[in-house]
Amino acid sequence: MESNKYALVLSGELLPGFEPADVWKAVAELFRIDQDRFASTVLARVPMTIKESGDAAELARRQSALLDLGALSDVVVQTGDNYFVLIDNKPRGPLPRVYIEQSLRDGLMPGGLKAAPVGSSDWRVFEPVEAPTAFAAAPAGRVVELNATSDADTVAAKIARVADGIASRKDQPALLPPGEAIHAGFWRRCAAYLIDNLVLFIPSVLVLLIPLFGIFIYFGGRWAYFALMESSPTQATFGKRAMGIISTDARGRRLGLGQASGRYFAGAISTITLNIGYALAGLTARKQALHDLIADTCVVFDTVKPGEPLPTVRPPMPWYGWAANCLLLAVVPISILAAVALPAYQDYTLRAKVAGAIVAADRVKISVSESILERGSCEASEPLPSDALIESIRVSGNSPDCVITVNLASNDTTPSAIRGQSIEWQHIKDGSWTCISAMNSKYLPVACR
Repeated sequence: MESNKYALVLSGELLPGFEPADVWKAVAELFRIDQDRFASTVLARVPMTIKESGDAAELARRQSALLDLGALSDVVVQTGDNYFVLIDNKPRGPLPRVYIEQSLRDGLMPGGLKAAPVGSSDWRVFEPVEAPTAFAAAPAGRVVELNATSDADTVAAKIARVADGIASRKDQPALLPPGEAIHAGFWRRCAAYLIDNLVLFIPSVLVLLIPLFGIFIYFGGRWAYFALMESSPTQATFGKRAMGIISTDARGRRLGLGQASGRYFAGAISTITLNIGYALAGLTARKQALHDLIADTCVVFDTVKPGEPLPTVRPPMPWYGWAANCLLLAVVPISILAAVALPAYQDYTLRAKVAGAIVAADRVKISVSESILERGSCEASEPLPSDALIESIRVSGNSPDCVITVNLASNDTTPSAIRGQSIEWQHIKDGSWTCISAMNSKYLPVACR
């Protein structure tokens, strides 16, 4: 029995979500055709037969490879002549007769189609041959044969089974393309996150009051809030719902609990990068933050639905979204200034208190210096000064090695940073004093540091 011959027909159609420039470049590389030549001799003439072979399995493999790249194709059992056809007044092909007949029956080519056999310029209206046609629909393309024998039927069935093996890949939704009307931007996501944290604020404070276990309940509760709500049918936390956005996978589908949990824990990486990971939501093509890129997720508007046309109009930001962002922009700088200014002010007030104690000690130093010169003793000739910050002033040692020790008060009214601390001055033979203290140097005068 004569062996059958098969043709792989490139239809020129792409799977949704694939970029034509990228697909056709990859197809040209697959068939080892120069890019310019591919554009002029293939793309300009699709649909056309791109490969002929007596090996059906080989063409099935190439059909699968084309599908992986995003290009649709058809496998045809050739039983007649090849033709060029006129579509939009442009010659397309060559194409097997059986492919043209089946396309006319499916309404994929217009009635009154003109065709010419390969090698001829005699363009005439194509007349289908009235004969039974076996046609097996395959999700990856079509398997078409005319006047097939039982042997050919077996081969066609094999080709159909190969196509069915990759059908699930075509049936999957395409990756969500970039688009301002599809993906939620940085500020909308920022407002949603702020609302979520306001929702969690009071419960968090109450939980953290619980000794020891409070911290575990706090982190577990945050995980449950974000992961469970983003994997629920609503696909959103309260903040996201308020802003009209949802969390999805890269194809726009609902997240499972595992993927939602992975997204939540990956948020720690966005945080430890000094929040640069979150800023990526305003810079990447699909508005993905670092944790979205890690978990392969997207944050989109709630008008994005699997299997439905993608929206083309971007919803406006709600007024309370702008209010939340303005609050955030005001709170953050104020918090930073407060974090810097308050400790500086506290240090200043403590230095002022210590300076007051030092002034009191200076009067004692004068009195002891006079006693060393006049009486050769370390006694103070005047009463020791009293100060609320000073608990005691003690003079010790033998002239001229006199020592003055100022002990600061240890009661609750004394700031903890200087509470119970002491400053010691020691007299030197040349008449000067040296200062020593274990107190933090930022509260001491330069001479005591």
